[in-house]
Formats: sequence, C-alpha cells, structure tokens
Amino acid sequence: MTQSTVTQATDDEIMARRIATMMRLGTAVASVLLVVGAILAYTDAGLAGTVLLAGGCGLLVVLPIIRLVMMAGHFARHAERHFTAITLAVLALILIGGAAGLVL
Repeated sequence: MTQSTVTQATDDEIMARRIATMMRLGTAVASVLLVVGAILAYTDAGLAGTVLLAGGCGLLVVLPIIRLVMMAGHFARHAERHFTAITLAVLALILIGGAAGLVL
C-alpha cells in the first residue's frame, strides 16, 4: 500500500465516524423533540407541541440529506469523480422528488 492509499483509508474512516456521529446525535435530538412534542400535544399545550413534533420529523427527514452532502464533499475533495457524480445524482433525485411532492 502506498502512502496516499493509507491517507485515503484514514480520511475515509474519519469521514465515516463524522457521519455516524452526526446521524447518532441528530437522531437523539429528533427523538427528544418528538417525545417532548408528544407530551406537550397530549397535555394540550397549544402550538408548542405541534412545532416540536414537526421539528423532530423534519430533522429525521433532513439527516440523510446532510449525510449525502457530507459524502459528496468528501468524494469531491479526494477527486473521486464517479462517486461524487453518483452522490450528487441521488441528492438531486431526492430534492426533485421533494419539490414534486410539494407542488402536487
């Protein structure tokens, strides 16, 4: 293995850990928002419960998109054109699907 291959593997491992940490923390925050929002909604606290529930659901939807953006940046930084193109294509499909869902 060459030095650049070792560096690439190390950078890949670091990015994988960053993505895993972001997903874990994001899921924990979303879970707290959902639980607190459900409790507030159950006790008729008004708009606060609804806002927290919407925020928790929104965060759960946005987390995989953030992961794709992080991956695309990592692949672009390492000049992995094919992986960058695939990741950006998947991201574009998700965004187009979301936009189409809003319109329809």
